[in-house]
Amino acid sequence: MKKFEILLLTAGLLTLALLIKHLDAATAAAAALAVGWGFVPIIGQELGAHILNTLGWKLSFRPETSAELPFLSLLQMRIAGDGLNYLTPSATLAGEIAKTTMLDKRHALEERVSSVAVSKITQLAAMVLCSLFAIATVFSCGVKMGGMKQQLIGGGWLLLGLLALIAFIEIRAGREANAAAENTASQKKTLLEKFKAVDLAMRTFLRAYPARTMLSTLAFLGAYIWGALEAYMICYFLGEPVAPVTALLIEMLSVLMDGIFFAVPAKTGTQEATKTAIFSALGLNPATGFAFGITRHIREIAWAGLGLLLYYRHSAAAKKIRA
Repeated sequence: MKKFEILLLTAGLLTLALLIKHLDAATAAAAALAVGWGFVPIIGQELGAHILNTLGWKLSFRPETSAELPFLSLLQMRIAGDGLNYLTPSATLAGEIAKTTMLDKRHALEERVSSVAVSKITQLAAMVLCSLFAIATVFSCGVKMGGMKQQLIGGGWLLLGLLALIAFIEIRAGREANAAAENTASQKKTLLEKFKAVDLAMRTFLRAYPARTMLSTLAFLGAYIWGALEAYMICYFLGEPVAPVTALLIEMLSVLMDGIFFAVPAKTGTQEATKTAIFSALGLNPATGFAFGITRHIREIAWAGLGLLLYYRHSAAAKKIRA
C-alpha cells in the first residue's frame, strides 16, 4: 500500500476514534435508546443519497467513458471517498484525490481528475441552491435564527464566492490551457502541464455536455433533498414527529451550516451545535435538536467506517495486481 493511502487510512481511523471519544457517552446512549431499532432504516436510507450522488458523478464523465464504468464500482468509490472526506482534516479534498486513484488507470489522468472536478462544481451548485432556499425561507418566513443570521448570510456569500472564483479561474486559464494542450501533445507533461490539461478537459466537458452538467447538478440536488427523509425519520423515532415541510427546512438549513463548517473533520462539535440552533429557531425542542445531531453522527460514523473499509479493500486489491 502506498504511503499516501496509509496516511489517509491512519488519519481517518484517528479522527473516527476522536469523534467517538468526543460524543458524550450518556447523551449518545440516551439518543440511541430513544431511536432503538429505528437506526436500521435511518442508516439504510442513506443508500438512496449515495446512489444519487454516484449518479451525479457518473454524469460528470464523457458518455463513452461513463458507459465503460460499472455503476456499482463507482458507488463503492463514492462511498469510500465520502468516508475519507468525512474523517480526514483535508477540507473534503482527500476523498476526491482517492477517487481519482481508484478509477481505472486505462483512462487518462486528466479525464479522471476532470470528472471529479466537474462533479465538485455541480455538487457545489446544488449546495448553493439549497442554501439560497434556506436563507430565503429564514428571512421571508420570519424564522428567528438569532446570532446565526450573520453566519447564514456569510455562508451564503461564501458559497456564491466559491462558484464565482471557479468561474474566474476557468476564464483566465482558458487560453493558457489551450496553448499548453497544443504544445505538449507529444511531450512528457510537467505537473503544471498536467494541471492545464485537466483544466482544458474540464472546460471542454462543460461546453460540450451542458445537458449532462445540468443533470449532474439535479442528481446532487436530489441527494440533498433526500436528506429530508432522514430528518423526518430521525424526528419520528425520537418521539417528536414533524411535518414533511419542516423536515425539508431542517435539512436545507443543515446543508447550509455544513457548507459553512465544511473544513471541520467529521463535523466534530458542529453537528450537534448547529442542529440545536436550527431546532430552537424553528420553535422545536432544542434538546431534540441535540439528540438529532447525535443520531445523525452515529449514521455518518457507520457509513464513514464502511467507506474506510471499501478504500482499504480497493487498495489491497490494487497492491496484489501490481505485485
